[in-house]
Amino acid sequence: MHRGVRDYIRWLEDNRARPGVTLQPPATMRDLTAIEHDTGSPIPIDLRLVLGRFNGATTPAGTLLTAAPGPGATIEAALKEVAEQRNCSFLDPDMLLPFARTEHGAILAFDRSAAPIADTWPIVDYDPESGEVRIVHRTFDGWCRTCVGEWNHPDFDEPFTLDRYLAAGRRHAQVEADVSVAHVTVGHALRRAGEPDDALASYLKGARCVPAVPWADWEAMKIATILNDARAVLESATRLAKRTPARTWEMRGTTPSRVAFVIARTIRFEQPDPKTQYLRAIDHLVGQALDDDDAKAIQAIVTALDDDSPLPLPSPPKDNVVPASEDLAAWWAALRASYAAGQLRDDDLALDPTYDPLRSHYALGDLLRIRREF
Repeated sequence: MHRGVRDYIRWLEDNRARPGVTLQPPATMRDLTAIEHDTGSPIPIDLRLVLGRFNGATTPAGTLLTAAPGPGATIEAALKEVAEQRNCSFLDPDMLLPFARTEHGAILAFDRSAAPIADTWPIVDYDPESGEVRIVHRTFDGWCRTCVGEWNHPDFDEPFTLDRYLAAGRRHAQVEADVSVAHVTVGHALRRAGEPDDALASYLKGARCVPAVPWADWEAMKIATILNDARAVLESATRLAKRTPARTWEMRGTTPSRVAFVIARTIRFEQPDPKTQYLRAIDHLVGQALDDDDAKAIQAIVTALDDDSPLPLPSPPKDNVVPASEDLAAWWAALRASYAAGQLRDDDLALDPTYDPLRSHYALGDLLRIRREF
């Protein structure tokens, strides 16, 4: 038995009298055999061990599903729910295998399509509303260790805060350093905490993981261009420029022309030498345009770089949030107030050239050093 699984079982058994914790009687061999028969594949040994101690449970992390047959908080019911939503057979051997439901309603499941052996299946988070699937733990043991780490931490019963969110992300990243979402969580928290340099480093770590959270590189690129970090812009640009389905661009929350625009502005403002790799990334984005407007925007950006003319806006363009002012000090103060209030965002600073006149007097990156609580 892995250490995390052992600690998970021990914590729940030691805290069975804790409010919100309920443990069901152990699963029988018949229950376990039946669920494997119904799903058409073995279940991981670690999950068998947990179900053999309590066949379903209510925990601080949500509901551990039971191996019992039928409706309710069961593996079978969740499996059929996911299969129906994804319009496939619940007998498909590559179907997700649910084992828990989080307090927010998401389903945690083993990704059976990711590996040939049950004990090597990673853990994914499946959102029933959006259908989005993302890897959140490399192993079931990693999930158990993360849960116990949260439950044992002194701040566990404290109100949710930015500092708690950051600490939880760091604990996850320490347990599973190769899981993208852990680093992205840390990056998001550090960005709100006003620590953009460390946030950028965390987003880049998340983007280097395989598989990576789709939006990790775009978040890194926005911070990098605001901080005038041309090298980080190039790293993210190189990955974003690789050919990928339109669906991935949707999950990234950006467009090829917006990425091309940021790269082009980096070339203009930072004058990287050589600039060949930056131009190559833009060339790779040309063939990935999502529609005619996107294609025209990328081509116009390429032409502007060739002609050394003003860069046109990407598609879709970014609406201005804080209007320009001849009084630069007042304009800067307005930007600071808007950013602190959550109205002015990183997207605006990265994609709206309206603020360029301020660059010679103020470091736009200083805005990112403003702490913003949840």
